[in-house]
Amino acid sequence: FMGNAEIKPVEDITADEINATYLENIGGEDNWKALTSVRMEGKMAQMGMEFPGAVMQMPPNKQRIEINIQGQEMIQAYDGETAWWINPFMGGPDAQPMPAEMASEFTKETFEDDFIDYAKKGHTVELLGQTEVDGVMTYELKLTKKDGTEEFHYFDPEYMVPIMQKTIVSEGQMKGQAVETYMSDYEEHEGLMIPMYIESKMGGATQFSMTITKVELNPELDEALFVYPKAADKD
Repeated sequence: FMGNAEIKPVEDITADEINATYLENIGGEDNWKALTSVRMEGKMAQMGMEFPGAVMQMPPNKQRIEINIQGQEMIQAYDGETAWWINPFMGGPDAQPMPAEMASEFTKETFEDDFIDYAKKGHTVELLGQTEVDGVMTYELKLTKKDGTEEFHYFDPEYMVPIMQKTIVSEGQMKGQAVETYMSDYEEHEGLMIPMYIESKMGGATQFSMTITKVELNPELDEALFVYPKAADKD
């Protein structure tokens, strides 16, 4: 799933045309809006280790990641208010607020694609030009979110889906560094196109990757999965 299409000159295409084609190619705006939950399973790799994990999401921005590391379960979650985690290697078995740096990345993510109704959400999108990514000439779109966060998305001209997205770290030790997230192996699930391989790089070095092996759309998810278990802190 890598495009070799002739890329139209930037003068002959607009950011909105790219966006409209993209939303159509990934299954249509309405179908994505109708989603109520997603659960994905796969293998995550970090620092030379590989471990099984699952990601669960619900609108507007609830998220939970479960990772099994050597038989110990690590959980990272966001309930819309508090980003929290259970890290048996650092904080023991109780849920704790997530470290600020990590939390800021987590709380920025929304269930719905930012490109859907982007203007209504107060975001802006502009076509910056053409950029080569892994040997493919892509369209570079800059998404400026309502809160000022800037993201750069690189669209393959043949399928008009992003094959890479770049953000600049806004706080902490890595402030100012570019994080590049590569998306590939797009597969169709109930009419929606989903990248089955995601890899995150910083300074050209892979920080994290996930190979998705199972996708469930609209599974029954208990809201409690996302809620910060404050009671555990009071014992």
